[in-house]
Amino acid sequence: MELLDRNFQREILQGLSEVYPRSADIRDFYQGRDERQVKYNLYYLCEHGLATAKWQTFMDGEIHVINPQITAKGIDFITDDGGLSAILGVVTVKLHEETIKALLIQKVRDSAADETVKASLIAKIKAAPAEVLGKLAERALDSGLDQLPDLAESLSKWLGL
Repeated sequence: MELLDRNFQREILQGLSEVYPRSADIRDFYQGRDERQVKYNLYYLCEHGLATAKWQTFMDGEIHVINPQITAKGIDFITDDGGLSAILGVVTVKLHEETIKALLIQKVRDSAADETVKASLIAKIKAAPAEVLGKLAERALDSGLDQLPDLAESLSKWLGL
């Protein structure tokens, strides 16, 4: 018998979520299952932070599970949309207006364009509102990515894959 059972783990989490925020009775999960398999899978879920329980070892070596309960992470795991973890885990990258201006100005200065053209571009960049700079940054990113001969290969290399 395989002790680690993904389907059973989902059943455990589902059962725990049905009584949340209360804890469940561990015996509810024994229906036709070996006690060792129940404890094994619940312990595994606890190690991953998807559930909590109190584990009490008696002098004879018998382990009792008390108050198994699903965690917020466990609820998010079983919801189709990832729950609040998906929302809260979003990483927002912000480039401030001055940072974008500095990057663009440096690229203009490094270019081979005529000095009068450079001066004109730098003046326009300095005077540009944040909205225009945002659009320029998006276009520059798109253009830069378009210039990569094989985006997937470059990303794999940069990400160490």
